[in-house]
Parts: sequence; structure tokens; C-alpha cells
Amino acid sequence: MPALPRFLDCAHSIFISYAHADNELNGQWVTDFAKEFSDDLSAELSRHKLDRPLPGVHLSEFNGPVAGDLGPQLAARVAGAFAMVVVVDRFYASSEWCLRELQYFKQQFGVDGLKQRLYLVALAEQPMAEVAARPAWRECFAGMDPVWVNFYSDDLRRRPVRVLRDDGVAPTSAFLDRFDPIRTDLVAKITADLATPAPVAPGARLVLAMGRPELEPALAALHEELRRHDAGAARLGPEVLMDRQALVQQLKDADTLVLPVNGGQPLVPTMPGGHLAALVRQWKKLGKPDEGLLLLDLSAVPAPVPADAEDLEFLQSLGRPRLDRDALLRLLFPPPPPGAGAGAPQPPVRPVRLYIESNQNEPWQWKLLGEQIRRRWDRLLGERQVKVPLSLRPSGLNVDQIDLFNLDDADGLILLWGQKEARSLLSQINLVEDRLTELAPAIVAYLSPPKPRPERAVPALGWQVLRFNQRDQPPPENLEPEADDERELTSFLSEVLDRTERRHGLRPEPA
Repeated sequence: MPALPRFLDCAHSIFISYAHADNELNGQWVTDFAKEFSDDLSAELSRHKLDRPLPGVHLSEFNGPVAGDLGPQLAARVAGAFAMVVVVDRFYASSEWCLRELQYFKQQFGVDGLKQRLYLVALAEQPMAEVAARPAWRECFAGMDPVWVNFYSDDLRRRPVRVLRDDGVAPTSAFLDRFDPIRTDLVAKITADLATPAPVAPGARLVLAMGRPELEPALAALHEELRRHDAGAARLGPEVLMDRQALVQQLKDADTLVLPVNGGQPLVPTMPGGHLAALVRQWKKLGKPDEGLLLLDLSAVPAPVPADAEDLEFLQSLGRPRLDRDALLRLLFPPPPPGAGAGAPQPPVRPVRLYIESNQNEPWQWKLLGEQIRRRWDRLLGERQVKVPLSLRPSGLNVDQIDLFNLDDADGLILLWGQKEARSLLSQINLVEDRLTELAPAIVAYLSPPKPRPERAVPALGWQVLRFNQRDQPPPENLEPEADDERELTSFLSEVLDRTERRHGLRPEPA
């Protein structure tokens, strides 16, 4: 079923389909109708702060060239509209182009579009019956009973009601009686669409940073190579260095950031390390692990301006090895082991993501819990005889920054329940679940102390609560699961691994 277009993605608010001869026959009735619709939409939607001009009303009379194949351009204009209005009078039923516009609309919008985004206007009674008898019309509305809005008068003449009064300043009351229900319905649908958040596309997990100008050809070629292995691999442009929000958007879902270097003076030379330091700083502010930073050695490309000593010191301070192009590709996309069949499933290139809450009340606990998780994860991989790297993400469930993260890419979720009240915990669970289209395996880590050991099961909206005992605080030096919950923690990690193996094709989906 085709997805209905979003209003702000449309080139036109309405596509009005009609026969040019009908417009001439009725004294430019369709032209006046379109102007009223355009003026009313502008007024009704003026309170919405749109970041682009309001999509205009498109009349099918103006469909582009006067020669050649009109079909593709006509289809594109129909597809670029939020809704369609069909105006039927004497000449519409005999127009092949008008019926083709309706067919294009159904192809692009589907049955939902016919029901929700199509308005049928009749200027006379007989043409309405004639067009409904056409095979193309019957095929389009097979099994449906389309709704008509009659814009002809109730007297014996049955002529179209006039759009404008004699003074040409305002519409007639007879016109408004028929027009208002259409306008009200369409405005309500546009308003609801504007109020609905746009779906968040999954971000890139592999990001190639910008480099000096002389590195451009090598980076363009490398990006193409990366995309052959990972179609979602992204490349940063220098413009994001001046736009923090854009940079955060690019990095928020990444596991790996590749920093190209060739011994040249970095861009933005106002701080030691230049643009490289700016990228690393934002990477760390987002809670990304240091092992996700990879240095790409392009020293074979000469640098016109050698880097200053403080810039070289910054690179040295990162403590990350320099990889040439081939070594980088082998690290990111390891070849299959010797003897493995061509069709044998391989472990996922990107690591499993386990989001652990990090907050100001329990500043060390996520790291201590992560140590317990990693030890059990390595043991589980040994038992399963698979290699699936683990990426522990400390700030993915930071409520203060939750809008920066796409939680749908989480393979597992852990909330800490230490000093927060039960009501706050349930509120936080709701906040997390509201940002998910599919809930990954999830638990609540119940810390004791400061929380006393519960005497009975604690409800948490379906999230399993596991108890962990903090030793030797403050600050705690260890965080161990209670003996009764040891098996449940391993079971949680098994669920994470099972889900990962299914998603990456390492095991079949359950029947």
C-alpha cells in the first residue's frame, strides 16, 4: 500500500483535475474555485510556522510542455500534491487526459488516497452519471461508492452555483454552503499531518570525516568503497563544523568515526588539533567509546602546509593507531575465515549496542554494570561459538539528552533504579518506550544500597527488575547481581544475542 505523502514534502497542496473546456464554458469557474481554495488555505494555515512557502494549488491545465510525452510529467505533478480535487462537467467525461490523471492518483496514493485525499465536485447532474459509467472510472473505484459534492443549483436550470458575488469581492452563500465542508475536511487533515512528527530515519553507523582539500579524491573513492560494504556509510562535509546541531545529527547513531590525516595542518586552526579536535570532542560528549575512533593514514598524499607541533601532539594524545586504507577495510569488514563456504552466515560488522542509563545520581554504576555485562557476554559467545562484538553505550538512556539518540537501533536496554522514586522510574520507562517502534530486550538494574532489597517483585511496566549489590561505597568498586538473579541476567543477554543473530541472518526467524 503506497504511503500517503507528508504535506511539507509536497510541491502542491491540491491538484485540481478538470477539462479546460468546462472552465471556459462556465466563465472560469474552476479558476475562481482554485483561487478561493488557495486564499482559504493560506489563511487557515497561517498560524503554522512553516520553514518553506505554502505549497500552492495546481491546475491540471498547466501541466508543462505542449509537445512530446506528457505522461511522466503529469504523473510527477499528481504525485507532488497532498490531495486531488476532480471537477466534472460536460467535457470531463470525454477527456482521456482527465481520466489518466485519476489513474495516476490511484497509482501514487492507493485506495487510502481515494478515501482520504480525493474530493469529487460535480457542476452538473448528467455528466456525473456519464463519467461514472466509463470503464476507467469503474476500474478505479472498484468496490467503492465515491462521495460527490454537488455544486449545481437546486432550481430547474440546475446550473453551477456562482463562486463570486456580482461585486467579485466575496464568494456567494450558495457556493460557501458546498465549499466549506471540503475546505474544513482538508484543513483538518493538513493540520493533523503537520502535528505528526516525521519518522526518524536510522542514522549511519559508519561515518567518514572530512579532510584537507588535497585528500578529497582519495576520500571520495574510499567512501564509494565503504558504501559497497555498508550502504548506509556516511561522509561528513566541512559545513557541519559550523553547525553543531547538524554535527550531532550525523554522529548520534555512529559506532565508528574515521578521521583522515596526512600530516597537514588541520582545518579550523583556532584550537590544537583543529577540526579533528572538534570532532573528537563532540564524539566524547555523545558518550561514544574511544575505540570507535579510527585514524586513516593518508600520508602518501603530500600536505602543502605541515601541521604545527601542537596539532601533532593532539593526534598523539588520542592513543589510536594509524591505519592505511587496506588495514582500515580489513578491520571494518573482516574477510570470512579460511574454509568458510560462500553462503555461510558471517557475524555482523557493526557491534551489538547495549544502552545503559547514565545519570548524575549514579555516576559510576553504568561502568561497573558494564564490566559485569562484558564478562558474561564473552562467556556467552564462547558457549555459542560465535563472534559478535559488544558496544556498551552509557548515555543512550540519559533522559536529559534522549532526543539526541535513535533508540530503535538498541539491541538491549538497561535502566538504573537507585535513588529515583518508583514513580520516576515508571515515567522514564514510558519516555523510552514512546521513542521505540519495537522494544528490544530490556531490564531494570535495581541497586542496593541505596535501594533496600525488595521483599517481593517490583512492578516496572513489564520490564524485568534484576537486583545488583554495590560493594565498598562510596564510590562503589563493584556491582554484582544477587545470586537469585544471576541466571536472569544471563537470560537477558541470551535474548539480546538471539535477537542479534536473527536480525543479521545468523539464525532463521522463529516460525
